[in-house]
Amino acid sequence: MTTLSHGVKLALVTGAAQGIGLAISTRLMEMGFSVAMLDKNPDVIDAAQLLSGNKGRANGYVLDLSDLQSVHSLSGLIGESFQNLSVLVNNAGISPKHQGRKRLFIDIPLDEWQRVMDVNLTANFLITQICLGPMMKNREGRIINITSQAARTRTPIPGAHYAASKAAIAGYTRILAGEVAEWGINVNCIAPGRIESKMTEEVGSDINTELAKSIPLGRLGKPQDVAGVVEFLVSENSSYLTGMTIDVNGGNFMA
Repeated sequence: MTTLSHGVKLALVTGAAQGIGLAISTRLMEMGFSVAMLDKNPDVIDAAQLLSGNKGRANGYVLDLSDLQSVHSLSGLIGESFQNLSVLVNNAGISPKHQGRKRLFIDIPLDEWQRVMDVNLTANFLITQICLGPMMKNREGRIINITSQAARTRTPIPGAHYAASKAAIAGYTRILAGEVAEWGINVNCIAPGRIESKMTEEVGSDINTELAKSIPLGRLGKPQDVAGVVEFLVSENSSYLTGMTIDVNGGNFMA
């Protein structure tokens, strides 16, 4: 899955300015894809420029997924290359913290609940709908949704809104996988556990150190651990796999 007859294939990654999204973008470029990197952080433009010297090409686009109206402009934002879209990685997500800690369920205000749902779930849904157009036309595609260990089991760090949004993504993935299989489109989830990132740093090094002790492999994950699974799901080695959730958590949760 590296070239179309009419050009280099495009991969789109949300939340791509840093961490897991940047690692995934880098890996996809190494595989020969042109990568559209989306993020609300303007640093995504510089990140894409730094990657452009590698095999393939990268372009950064600033898009705030909490502004659902702007999401509808996605195909126009990327331009003509959008018709070569072959891979979508829905990675962007937020997990609000207050003084480094989650709010308890009873304390979550409605506006915070809605913002998490808008970014983590509704924008994910809209982007996927938009991206299905070129994939169905070309009769091939890979959609990879980054959920979370929080969608699979109770975890102490994220709030209920984050866990609910990620569980919903895993649920719709199974339905979508069945609906688009005839078009040659595979849809799967990756559920990371504790991965080193800006988000995990928000709770403090002492908490992360303690959490690492409870993980059978004895460490937090790295963004590259997730990127490696994306590489597998994009490759032909995963062509008979769809509607699945793959856990990447060092053995911290074993289904």
